[in-house]
Formats: sequence, C-alpha cells, structure tokens
Amino acid sequence: MDKITLSKMEFEGHTGCLDFEKADGQKFIVTLVLYVERIKGCYTDDLKDTVDYAHIYEITKDIVTEDSGNLIECLAQKISDGVLKADKRIAKVSVTVSKPEAPVKGIFEAMEVTIERRRKEFVILSLGSNMGDREANIHAAEEALRNIPGTEGFEYASIYETEPVGLEDQPYFLNTCVGFYTDVGPFELLEKIHVIENELLRKREVRWGPRTIDIDIIFYGDEVIMTDQLTIPHPRWYLRSFVTVPLRELRDVGQDHPDDKEVSLYRKRG
Repeated sequence: MDKITLSKMEFEGHTGCLDFEKADGQKFIVTLVLYVERIKGCYTDDLKDTVDYAHIYEITKDIVTEDSGNLIECLAQKISDGVLKADKRIAKVSVTVSKPEAPVKGIFEAMEVTIERRRKEFVILSLGSNMGDREANIHAAEEALRNIPGTEGFEYASIYETEPVGLEDQPYFLNTCVGFYTDVGPFELLEKIHVIENELLRKREVRWGPRTIDIDIIFYGDEVIMTDQLTIPHPRWYLRSFVTVPLRELRDVGQDHPDDKEVSLYRKRG
C-alpha cells in the first residue's frame, strides 16, 4: 500500500466547546496520510493517475474553516469522510488534527487527535439462534451490531425457522441475514462479533451444536481472505439453505437454494 502525506496544513477554524473559541476562532494544524493501492502515476508520470493533492487540500480547508462543532475528534471524522468521498482510489486515511492554542492551563505544544478510517464496505452477516427466546436473541444481536461505531445503512432479511445442520438432535433454529456498511476492518469486526456472542452467553462446546447466538461474516465487500482466523467469503455459505434463503432478500447472488434442510418463513421483514 502506497502512502501520500499532506503534512501540517494550517487553517483558521471555530471548533471548540467554549463560546470564545467559536466566536474568535484559532489555528488548527491537520496532517493527512492517504493510503492508495499502488499509485499508477508512479509508472505513467501522469497527474490523472494519482491523487489530486490540491483538491484534497481544499476539501480539508473547507471542512476546518466552516466547522463550528465542539470536538476535534468530530472534526477529524468529518475530514476523513470528505477525503474518502473525494477520491475512490484512497482506501484508507489517517487524520491528525492538532490544536496548539487549546484553552488548557499548562505547558504543552498542542492538543491533538489521530484517527484512521477505511472506505466503507457492504457487509453481510448470517445470524442464528436455537436456545432460549430465539427471536429476542437475534434482535439483541442486531441491536449490538447497530451500536458498533462506523456501521450504517442496515438492511434486514426475514427470519426463517430452519432444520439444524450437522448435529440433528437439537431444536430448530431461527436464522436471518443482516447487511450494513462499515469502515470497521474484517478482523476487527470479527473481534466485535465474538464480544457480542459472548455477551449473549454463546457457548462453543459442541461443533454445530445448540447456541444462544451464532454470527458469521458471509461477505465483506469484494474482499477475499483466507487465514486460520477468518475466511471470506464464508466457505460454506452456498451449501446452506438457512443462509441462501434470507441472503437473497438482500442481494442477488445468482445461486439456487440447496435443498439440504427444511427452511420455512417465521416472520416477514422489510
């Protein structure tokens, strides 16, 4: 991944919690690191084959000078959103906003915040439950997913009652698929999913056995990942009707439903 850095750009802005900060303004210093997948301009020496630094500078300037919010954290988020929207070749951006004249008593060079944001991808997850109040478990998991910072634009498939796969001597499942946009990376998203599962008291004692909640990442944009920790797309999604039936309510995957197990509509959504 190549990097382009716009270092220590200075602007006058009005971001701050205190009235005089908004009224009088003060200096802000912004540094951007743009991550681009192999800059084509390295080979062509053509301006159109790289990021237009002047355009990114003007976008950043407009955001800083026009902002009247309270926190530099929020200002950094607005800058990252503007930069990622400006050029689709930028896969990720690091934004540092520095406030050298912050109204804080003491000796310091500046107060600053740094955030990293990647381009949002559309993610599809499969959710299933066959212990306790199955539908309540699914709704609780969906609410927890909505509360992950950096997720938006949720889409929900209907809920289906499905015959268990693997270990057949267990209660029927409720299954659904959920889609949303996120700038949380796939491995970080997996970690957050494990936290949600643990909070809903999932136990991993028997493979394909009963569980309060099971959440699998089916697709993460167009990414292909093959590691011991995570495989995307999910390696068996197309073999499981409890995935393909709700999945096709969110995306046309051009796939016939396998007839491996019984799947029936439990509750219509959308």
